Order: sequence, then C-alpha cells, then structure tokens
Amino acid sequence: MVFKFLLPILLIYSTLTAKNSLKSANWYKDQLIITFEKKLTKKSVKNFDFYHKGTKKYKYIYDIHDGFIRSGHYDVDNRFVDKIIIGQNSAEKIRISFRNDKELTFKYRIDKNKIIFDFKKARKEAKKQYKSGNRSVINQPPSPKKRLSRKQKIITIDPGHGGRDGGAVCKKSKTIEKDVVFDIAKYTKHYLESMGYKVYLTRDSDEFIRLKNRTGKANREKSDLFISIHANSLPKKGKYREVNGIETFFLSPARSERAKRVAAKENYRDFQQMSKIGKNNYLSFLNREKMIASHKFAIDVQTNILKNLRRYYKDVEDGGVREGPFWVLVGAQMPSILVEVGYVTGNSDGKRLRWKNYKKRLAKGIANGVKDYFKKNPL
Repeated sequence: MVFKFLLPILLIYSTLTAKNSLKSANWYKDQLIITFEKKLTKKSVKNFDFYHKGTKKYKYIYDIHDGFIRSGHYDVDNRFVDKIIIGQNSAEKIRISFRNDKELTFKYRIDKNKIIFDFKKARKEAKKQYKSGNRSVINQPPSPKKRLSRKQKIITIDPGHGGRDGGAVCKKSKTIEKDVVFDIAKYTKHYLESMGYKVYLTRDSDEFIRLKNRTGKANREKSDLFISIHANSLPKKGKYREVNGIETFFLSPARSERAKRVAAKENYRDFQQMSKIGKNNYLSFLNREKMIASHKFAIDVQTNILKNLRRYYKDVEDGGVREGPFWVLVGAQMPSILVEVGYVTGNSDGKRLRWKNYKKRLAKGIANGVKDYFKKNPL
C-alpha cells in the first residue's frame, strides 16, 4: 500500500532526474532484449539472486541505476520463467525481476544501450524435461496475455453531484445536472451488466457524496475502470445558448482555460473546504501511472458516444478529449475519466438531455467505449 501511494510521487521525481528511459523489452528467439535510450555500463547494472522461503521462489534481481519507465512498469511475456517483472523500483532505478519455482540457468550481457538475457541453456533444459516425460515445461511461443472474463471485470460509475449539490441548472430547459447524470449512469450500468461486467454506482439515490469518497469506493471494490458522469453549463453571457457539445476528460494539469473552467465548476464543493495551499498543491498527487491508460480510455468512450448518437442526431457536437485537473479523479488506482454529456444551457443539448431515448443512446455509447477499451487493452 505504501508503494502504491509513493509511486506517483516517484514518477514525478524520476521525470526530472532520471537519465535513461526504457524504450522496449522484447523476446528474440531465446533472448530477452531490453533496450534503453542511452548506453549502459557495468556500473549501472547491479544484480543478485536468492531463494525466498515465503513464496518458495528463486529470485534473480537486476537493478538499472538511473533507469526510468514512464508508465511505472513494463509488461513482457513470461517465456522460460514463471514470472518476469519490470518496474520502477525507486526514483533512481528500474528493477528487473525473474521468479521461478526451480533454479534458472541463464546469462546476461550489456551491448551498448541494451541488456540481453540469454535463456538458451534454460531452453535446452526444458527440452530435456519434456523428453523425459515432464511435458508441462516446454519451449513455446510467448503465451498471450490472460484476459479476464467480462464477469471478472469491475467498473464503477459515478453520477456527479447529488443531494444538496444539484450541479448545473438551466431554468429554461428545466434541466438539473444531478438528475440527468443519474439517469445516464443507471442506463450505462444496465448496458454494461447486460454485456457481462460487474458494475457499481457511487450513489444509488439523490444523495450528496464528497468527491474523494467516490474514487474511494472504486478503489475498495478493486475496480478496473472509473467513469464520472457530469453535464456542463455556461453563465448567461453573450451567445451562451449556442454552445453545445460532449467532452471527455482525463486527469492532468489543465492546459487550456476551457479545461480550467470546467474543472473549477466540478471541483467547487470540495474546494470550498480546502485551504489555498491545498488548492495549489493537490495536483502533485496525480496518479501518473494511469494517465496514459486514462487517455486511451477517454478516446474510446468519446468516439463511441459520438458514433452511437450520430446515428440518430447528425448535429451532435464533438467537444473532444481533453486534459483537466478534476479532483474527483485524484486518487483513482485505475484508468479513470470524466464525461461531460453536454451543456444543460445549450439550445440543443439542454433540450435533448431531458429525453429518455437520448440519455439511453448516450449511455449505450459509454458502454460500447468500455467494451472497446478492454478489447484493445486486455487486463
């Protein structure tokens, strides 16, 4: 748990100080070749091995000084070895760990910007065991990643606002954000459950829940994805009624005034209770490890919402996928996004967000986005 808390901070620090980023880790025949941006030296690699009584595993550790992995870890097929783990062990080093039930025989060497692990001897030993009758240990092509069945995958959906916090309100269209997003969340839950996923809502009724408790629920349920659903609005200035469009955000420091404005609206309730220092510093705790995955997830959801809605409403506007500092997404231990389903103050969105079929079709788009994301990114 401590490591999970520290990892985002380590990654931020590493971005500033690390000198050698990992580029790739791939198998070529009997060799695992790990490539870095810059040259390696013997001094930059430290290795040791031991037998761990608790897990009953032989462990072979290789620490790369000044190594850096942007995502915090790197996935590689476990060929010849029960388990291979490549991860950011600290701000100053990458750790490559081989774990096996039996002792391993392999060599490693450094070739410029590569560290090469040669398992030729391990392959020969596996063949001998195979010929002697132990056919569970053979040299096979890399096995595909194990895919969790849909029943094993968990999604938490967060209907924004609730209770005393109504969110955005438009008197002209008689649209209240908390009610609109609750309907869409329920429809999305229904569609996802019909696909075989396990789904939780952060609220099951019109109740107020603090933002930090929403991702807290997702973390407790060990969710694979977190989706917060909101609706946008604009103050009564100029041609505010002409602004419509669906946007999907992922957690990141805001890079545009538009993103800052939207985030300020959604963060409002919790930020009332925060000190000025807290408001300025909370972004230092961004979950950097999941930012890239969240960006991919946001693209899949935005694409599928538009695809599904435009089958019926050709003029639905695309607000795009954007970065934003949303407090509700801070602390999520899984890929997480915030969907702004439209502007309650918009002349088109405000009217449509009251229609049952529109909300259902929008929810179907979100569900299809989840399905697409898992298809492209098997866990």
